[in-house]
Amino acid sequence: MQPNLNQKQRILAATIYLIALIGIFSLIGGNISNVIFGQSIDSSIWFYSGALLIVLGAYIAEPFFSKPSNIIINSVVIIVALLGLDDKNALIGYSFIFYYAVFLLLLSVISIFFSNSNNEKLLKIGKFSYWTSTNLGHNKVIFSLLYISAAISYFGLEGKLVPFILMMVLWICLIFFDIVGHIISFFKKFKTLIGDKISEELGTAIGCENPLFYRVEIDRTKKKTSDAKIGDVVAIETEINVGAIGIIVSKWKLLNKEWISIYLLQKPNKELLTISLKLKKQFADPKSIFSKQNAVYKLKVDHLSHEIQDWISNTNLFQKKSDFIGYVDRDSNIEKVNFTIIEGANGKKPTEGCIIETPIYDDLTQFQIINANTKREHLENLDFKGFTNGVARKLGKYDIEEKELNVKKWLPNIYSPIYYSSNEDLDETELIDIAKSSIGRLPNSNFQLPIKDFNSLVTHNTAILGILGIGKSCLAYELISKIVKENIKVICIDVTNEYNNDQKGLPKYLDETKIVEGVRDINEELDKINFEVADAKQDGGNIHDLQRLLKADFKSFMDSDNQIRIINPDEIIAIQQTENAKNRNKDGKWEMYAPFSELTVAEVNRVISEISLEICKELGITDEARLLLVYEEAHTLIPEWNSVANDSDKYAVNGTSKVILQGRKYGLGSFVITQRTANVSKSILNQCNTMFAMRVFDDTGKNFLENYFGRDYADILPTLEERWAITVGRGLKLKQPVIVELNDRKYIFKE
Repeated sequence: MQPNLNQKQRILAATIYLIALIGIFSLIGGNISNVIFGQSIDSSIWFYSGALLIVLGAYIAEPFFSKPSNIIINSVVIIVALLGLDDKNALIGYSFIFYYAVFLLLLSVISIFFSNSNNEKLLKIGKFSYWTSTNLGHNKVIFSLLYISAAISYFGLEGKLVPFILMMVLWICLIFFDIVGHIISFFKKFKTLIGDKISEELGTAIGCENPLFYRVEIDRTKKKTSDAKIGDVVAIETEINVGAIGIIVSKWKLLNKEWISIYLLQKPNKELLTISLKLKKQFADPKSIFSKQNAVYKLKVDHLSHEIQDWISNTNLFQKKSDFIGYVDRDSNIEKVNFTIIEGANGKKPTEGCIIETPIYDDLTQFQIINANTKREHLENLDFKGFTNGVARKLGKYDIEEKELNVKKWLPNIYSPIYYSSNEDLDETELIDIAKSSIGRLPNSNFQLPIKDFNSLVTHNTAILGILGIGKSCLAYELISKIVKENIKVICIDVTNEYNNDQKGLPKYLDETKIVEGVRDINEELDKINFEVADAKQDGGNIHDLQRLLKADFKSFMDSDNQIRIINPDEIIAIQQTENAKNRNKDGKWEMYAPFSELTVAEVNRVISEISLEICKELGITDEARLLLVYEEAHTLIPEWNSVANDSDKYAVNGTSKVILQGRKYGLGSFVITQRTANVSKSILNQCNTMFAMRVFDDTGKNFLENYFGRDYADILPTLEERWAITVGRGLKLKQPVIVELNDRKYIFKE
């Protein structure tokens, strides 16, 4: 086999052969100066042909193949050398060698002239000439003829056996065995083994968890120290002298053993990336007693071929080796993946809500961890190792430029590597920028979630649910502050009186001069109105006056530069007649009588909602949002039927529900905010297309939200961190639920 030498090594080999040639020439009494400057070349033509064979042929000019131009040079050199002989008859085979050289010269010239001919016959002649000349005219053939002929003629036939034998041994070593080349190749390997330490053996593969994932054991009683690190590139011998290239993805110790996990690299066609291990192993012969099966060797990437380096550097696993977390396991499906978490993979700690990614059709797709369970496996004797299986829901492919999650169909292949997607700590400047345009980000990432459709957020209704003090109102304030920038008016129906609080209400988020609050003027006007008993109960009391006053108030608000109207229905004092009038005899006189009562909060809320719809109707049908009604403490304003104090509240809730149902085509929508999901009208909640669910404990709330998010996400609700929410809906263009880390309130206060 021809040794694989580089240019410098070939020059070294040629130099050694020339020295050997000169040595033989000196042994037979030759004088190198006479060879160079002398007139006669008869007895030393073997020396010329040998030097040409070495220099022009095997190592310098034609180490791999000959071209017609090389054959022309070889032939001319032979012809000139033969013509320069004094006694041509003394050289055995003179005529044959001469005409052989002339024949090759002519063939080479013909092949050059006819190589690009348009004539088919001439082209065939050119191809035949090329094949014949390059095979018969190779330096090893033509110069060997002259070398052997000269050796026999001037030394063999004249009885000079020792020089003749030395000449033939040199020729055999050069042509058939290339001993010098193999010696240089041996020292090249030896230097690689000793100097570069590329062949450092780490350990032995003891298990294969899947076709791409191997477990390697290092016996620390034999190998005291190991410099194997996570991210190192290694080769594991999967076939005799063939190594599959992989990356160390985890490492741990137990007693006197050390284990590392290796994930193999693949080409785009899914073939394993492999290299020959003959140069990496001290004993490449599989029959050697020192040869080991399934051995693992540490590689130096910069010592590999450029092709292999390119393959390695272009794989996702190499590029994201610091983010590797595990691999896709069995029983995964289109909606979610089960995956094995490799402990000690990179020191990062996964938690619920973390964003991970794995390729689907070679396109990295984002998933969100929603659950996990622990298991253990047997290592050796009584040694066990625990590990964790995670569960993640598919989110889609996040578009950095559009800042949205796009649907990604199908599921990843089993055993595909899993990576942390964008697990990074952002500085305050980046968090402020996210808060300006988005409601938050996917947890511990820079994947922000902006409001993509303000019209849908309003007209298709939005619910904000969660326990007391978890940040619902803060989220509502932030959403309102973004909505008013879209020229959408907002009426906040607030029974808590917190929306107008200067310290923590809406004035902290936007210009308070754009906020109108209070009902004093309305109550004063109602006090001035005297009402009497009416035959029909709907005509009694001052409800009609309340409607008139609210309509005037809201119209004025809609026409003004103000953006927000805050109103507390509990502060409005309005009277209603609860029954139709009856005649009764009092002190001998007949008079009209009917009972009266104050409107409940739910009833006042109905009036506010109906007047809002009436105003929007007068403005006509539209596809754009005009007015948002915010129902703060919705369990009080629109209670569930089994939570009402009287039947009149049932009718009030039904009236409000009709407003929400009809308001969409007139640009009217609502926010429903509550900490008591069980006590809010489900007919209204079911009309909320966009949903923000923060921490929830009650089973009723979890069961209701399960219809929106699925059981996996619903089970996470009790453990959600503060300022985290599960969200889905048209307002964010989310077709599947996600856990979102909401903006910190300090980043969303007005400047």
